[in-house]
Amino acid sequence: MPEGGPTRPIAPSGPRLRSDDVELAHFAKPPPGRNQRRRAGKCFVYTLALIVILCAAFLGFALTVLRVKTPGLRLRRVDVKTLSYSAAAAGASSSASLNATLVGEAVLRNANFGGFEFSNGTAVSVIYGGAALGGGKIEGGRAGARERARVTVKMEVRSSELAADVDGSRNLASDVGSGTVKLTSYAKMRGRVTVLGWIKRWRTAEMNCTMSLELPGRIVRDLQCN
Repeated sequence: MPEGGPTRPIAPSGPRLRSDDVELAHFAKPPPGRNQRRRAGKCFVYTLALIVILCAAFLGFALTVLRVKTPGLRLRRVDVKTLSYSAAAAGASSSASLNATLVGEAVLRNANFGGFEFSNGTAVSVIYGGAALGGGKIEGGRAGARERARVTVKMEVRSSELAADVDGSRNLASDVGSGTVKLTSYAKMRGRVTVLGWIKRWRTAEMNCTMSLELPGRIVRDLQCN
């Protein structure tokens, strides 16, 4: 090429971009910070969902495990160990007599997630016609978490308890003469429930059972508990 001659521009090696392609490429690129905002929004949603799940789990845990319920106490069976009775003779001034020793097996149902401990000497009342006809005690013990424990109930029946109750003595004489005496056994067992070693609540289990004492057969029938 001679010196001083005209020069030609060098053609670009690649394809040339049109102005509309440049504008499309500019709008196709996400603005800076959009991905960060999306990630932050997702983190917030996940955190909120985790908090809701944890709250629901804690609420379920509190309603099932931490909630302290009152144990149930029911007589399962009653045996007659000793029995002596005599009906009043017609026209006699003396009333009928009834003396018996009853030994029952009660079931203490503890539905809590902690043990239930009860002290020794829980009083048991034997009731006839709304008046006391004797009593007994329940020895102390413990029912484990979600456990059914067997408890021995010893009751003494003494007709001398009705000496001051004229109507009760008269009714007892009639029932002894018929051979069947209906009794009610009632007790309140106070104890403490301990859950997870630090939640301690006092609860009182009640026993209210009716039964029929069959004198000739020396057995207890129709045992029902509320």
